Amino acid sequence: MQLALPQLAGHLQQHGLPPLLSVFGDTPLLVDDALQIIRQFARSQGIDERERYIQDSQFDWRQLAEQSASLSLFSQHRLLELELPEAKPGREGGDALRNYFSAPPPDQTLVIIGPKLKNEQLKAKWYQQLSQAGPVIQANSPDRASLPRFIDQRSARYNLALGPDAVQLIADWFEGNLLALDQELQKLALMDLPQPVAAAEIQQAAQDQSRFSVFALQEAILAADVDNALHRLQRLFEEDIEVAILNWMLQREWYKLQRLQQGLAGGGDLSTLFRREGIWRNQEASYRQFVQRMQGAPLSQAADLLRRLELAFKRDSGERVQTLVTHLVVLYCRPDLAVRFTAS
Repeated sequence: MQLALPQLAGHLQQHGLPPLLSVFGDTPLLVDDALQIIRQFARSQGIDERERYIQDSQFDWRQLAEQSASLSLFSQHRLLELELPEAKPGREGGDALRNYFSAPPPDQTLVIIGPKLKNEQLKAKWYQQLSQAGPVIQANSPDRASLPRFIDQRSARYNLALGPDAVQLIADWFEGNLLALDQELQKLALMDLPQPVAAAEIQQAAQDQSRFSVFALQEAILAADVDNALHRLQRLFEEDIEVAILNWMLQREWYKLQRLQQGLAGGGDLSTLFRREGIWRNQEASYRQFVQRMQGAPLSQAADLLRRLELAFKRDSGERVQTLVTHLVVLYCRPDLAVRFTAS
C-alpha cells in the first residue's frame, strides 16, 4: 500500500500501528516528519521502547533476527527503525529482510527508512515483498505546482499567515531546499510582523538584518544588474556562505535555461514553457531576457564553469572557488563582459 505523507496520521488512527511499514523520500525534512508521526503515535499507544539501526559497514544483518527473537524488557511492544542509506541491502540483507517480512513478530514494529527509490530498486525482490507486507510512505519534495500549498500548510503549523505574494516569493527562493524553507518560516513566525505577511515585509526583514541571501543574488542575476550582483556575492563570501548552496542556485538556473532553450528549439511557446518551469508571471520578462542573453556560447561556457566549480570545492582541483563563482555571476548578468579564462 502506497501512502502520501499527509495520509499517514489518519491511516495510523484508523488502522493502528502495523507490524511493518517503510518511509522512502528525497527530502530529509519530510522523512523526519513521517518518523515523528510514527513515533508520536507509538508513544500514544504506550510504546516507549525504540531501537534504531543503520546499515553501514559495521551492521550485521543477524541483529535483525536477534532483535525479533529477544523479549522487550520495558514494554509489550517495541519500535525498531532500520535505515538503509542507499536502499541497497545486498544479497545477505535482501534475504534477511524477506525472511523478516514473511513472519514479522507480533510484539514489534519495524520501520524501514531510505531514500527515494530508483526504478531498479522498485523491481527488487526485497522491495516487492516489503510493499506487499505493509504501508509504504512517500516523503518526496512537492513539485513547483504543489509548493505554494505546501508552504501554506507548513506556515499554518507555526501560526503564520502569508499573503499570496509572500508565498510566491518563498517558493521561488527555496524551491529544492525544503529544510531552509522550513527554517525561514520558523524565523518569520518569531518576528513581530503584521499578518498576513507580505513579500515586501520579508524582503525588508532581510535588509534590516544586513544579510544578502543567495536568493537576493539570484534576483540581481535575473535583473542583469552586475554591480548589485557582485556586491551581494561579496557579502555572501564575507559571511562564509556554503559553496554548495551557491553551486545549487547557479546550477538550478543553468538547467532552467537549458530546458527553456530546448523547448524553444522544439517549437514551444515561452509562456507555456514558463508555466511548466513554475516561473511566476512577474518573472517572465526577466527570464525572457535571461534566455536571450545566454543563447549559444554563453550557456556552454557556463556549463564548463559549473563543472570546474564542482571540481574545485569537491575535489580541490586547485582553481579558486571565488574566482569561478564570480565569473559565473558576471557571465549570467553580462555575457559581453565575461572573458573566458583558461583552466589553471
